[in-house]
Amino acid sequence: MIKKGTNLLVCALIVVFQSIGQSDFNNYQPLRSKGPVPKDFSTSTLTKIKQDNREDLKSLNGNKEDFFVEQINYSIDEILRSGNVTFGDTISKYIQQLGDRLIAGETDLKGKLRFYVYNSTDANAFSTRQGIVFVTTGLIAQLTSEAQLAFVLSHEIIHYQEHHVLDLFEYATREKFYSYNEKARFLSNYSRENELEADRLAVKMVHDAGYRSSEINKTFDVLLYSYLPFEEMKLDKTYFNTAEMYVPEMYFDFKRNEISAKFKYNDYLMSHPNLAKRKEQVTDQVGKFKDWEKQILYEDSLQFFYIRDVARFEYVLNKVYEDEPVEALYAIYILEKKYPESTFLKNYKSQAWLDVMKLTVKKENTSYSPYSYSLNRKKQRYYEGQISILNQFIVVLPKTGKLVMGLRNIYDVYQSDTTNDVARKCYQTAIQILVESDDFETEKFSSRNFTETLAYLRSLKQDTSSKSQLHAAEWDKYAVIENQSKGVTEDFGIDSTKFYMYGISDIIRDSNFVKEFKHSALKKNLLDKDNDDFNLMTDAEQEEAEYFKYDNEVHLDMDSMLVFQPAVFETNRTEIDVFKTFRTRDLVFREIYSNAEDLDIQVKSLSLNQLETLSADDWNDYSILQRSLTRAITDHENDYFVLDVPNLNGIHSKFKTGKLLFMEYHHMYSPDLNFGNVALFTVLLPVGLVYFPIAILSGHYADWQFYVLDLKTGELVLDRSYYVNEPASKHNIGSRLNGMFHQLKQTKNDY
Repeated sequence: MIKKGTNLLVCALIVVFQSIGQSDFNNYQPLRSKGPVPKDFSTSTLTKIKQDNREDLKSLNGNKEDFFVEQINYSIDEILRSGNVTFGDTISKYIQQLGDRLIAGETDLKGKLRFYVYNSTDANAFSTRQGIVFVTTGLIAQLTSEAQLAFVLSHEIIHYQEHHVLDLFEYATREKFYSYNEKARFLSNYSRENELEADRLAVKMVHDAGYRSSEINKTFDVLLYSYLPFEEMKLDKTYFNTAEMYVPEMYFDFKRNEISAKFKYNDYLMSHPNLAKRKEQVTDQVGKFKDWEKQILYEDSLQFFYIRDVARFEYVLNKVYEDEPVEALYAIYILEKKYPESTFLKNYKSQAWLDVMKLTVKKENTSYSPYSYSLNRKKQRYYEGQISILNQFIVVLPKTGKLVMGLRNIYDVYQSDTTNDVARKCYQTAIQILVESDDFETEKFSSRNFTETLAYLRSLKQDTSSKSQLHAAEWDKYAVIENQSKGVTEDFGIDSTKFYMYGISDIIRDSNFVKEFKHSALKKNLLDKDNDDFNLMTDAEQEEAEYFKYDNEVHLDMDSMLVFQPAVFETNRTEIDVFKTFRTRDLVFREIYSNAEDLDIQVKSLSLNQLETLSADDWNDYSILQRSLTRAITDHENDYFVLDVPNLNGIHSKFKTGKLLFMEYHHMYSPDLNFGNVALFTVLLPVGLVYFPIAILSGHYADWQFYVLDLKTGELVLDRSYYVNEPASKHNIGSRLNGMFHQLKQTKNDY
């Protein structure tokens, strides 16, 4: 870090960081794990439970102690293996160094705390009993100084140091009306007293580390407004304007939605005290130290702002993967001010516009039955501040306008670098969306851009007023209607609300665009013909065809596969049984390999079954696939998501197989043996002799979910679920996997 009195060194570092930072962000790559794998990642959960030092748990009885150790280790490992946590990366190394500096005077803490970045847009930080402190990229993106980050880390260090997790667990377990599952959820939420104590003691830690007192209370401003984008920047009215596209300023004259957050609110039913109370206490605590200005050791360094920009780029990534295009586009708008040549920002802007276009087409194709409408409907977000202007602009655009704005932006990104594979894929996908829409017909758009059209119409008006015979003929009704559809008024003017009709004149004249558009249209026509043929069938024929299609979807000609970490859970009525979960998980792995070998299917594995053998590169592949699968599974229109394709292609080349299999297996044993039934059928013993065996045997509930991801295209080609009443035995699990693998190996049949 940079200390006072090192002006020459500061200037030199500024020059170095500016040149390195600009280059890095122009070619930014998402966070990746690097170096040796920490024991937090490479040690199994069961080993952690076995080796857990329980010295701090003496106040708990045996059952509570076992439950606490099992659940806390299982829960934290689920976070570590979520794909959102990295190690050895730029941010994790930075916050580790900062954390070590904060505890330099705490001899009992040295070597006990590990700091990792958690990749999420939520502004949050939390610590664990194991000595792990997580800080989200979303929080770092919002901060304005290193001192604020120091206060956040100090707050979490105090939670660990004062054993607040245990305090809360004891409170939760005293409350009998909470289930064990609900009790486990309390483990990351502290009481008011704990929060106030952590704030109070954190002030001293920040003071001793040598930071300014004026920055501490600003941290609460960050927390209050963290639901807003990381900057409040007015949207430039000419932002979307280019030589070919002109957006009238009237589209940015919307009233900004007021920011409604308040420091004072009723916190009676909340676990945390309101921010006003926390600020007041911290102000009093700051006043107890009179030598703040005399011992300042650390000012905001250039490294902090570099790290913050990394977090902001990750914010863009997460917003795009979460299918939140408005937030992503506004964040990109802010970052482009500083990094206008960033390929990363250009690619993610293209994908965000694809998501805007996708939702437009998706609404057209939505069936309005109660079930499908609720399934496909995307809840309208309410935005506050400057981002509300951008949202209102996108919302008010008609379908055609959204499609045109998307095409314009995506086309320009692709034309700026035609060697960019992601930009090319976005461009091709945009054409596919246009073809599928009923609101895009190339012949309806003007062959002149807005400026050219305006000049042309003025010349027409002048010729008409001078009674020139060249343009004197009046428009008939049909010409008026046609011109109005293109935004031309009867007095040779332009209807500004249809500006987009003049925004792609160069694109519709581009021979490559025309060629690809016609090719996609031909494919759509063939699909439409198939649908027409289907509609001409009888009900019985349609039912047969649908069954054949459903049955055929699972026939993927897979003689090899990459098996991703299965999600296996064993639960009873209220909570996960940790030991049974791991036993069943091991059983599933054994049956995967056994049945694949029997069917001569080659299996590659990217799993956590052999944690100690995984390298940083393996963890990076694991994280990529976690993120890709999450997006593909949650978005059934995943054909339009193309950012993953290059990374998936790389994994395909590495493992030499084209398909990835991911499965979820959830088994629950919950027999229907409530007190009333037991009492009744004990009295009616003859009936009970039949009832009890049936209730015991039928208490098994198992859900199977199978997904297949095509590593070449990024498409989710299979999503199949099964629900059965059977125990989690070797025979049952093996039979289900054998049946699925047998179908996956089969080749599709012609209907």
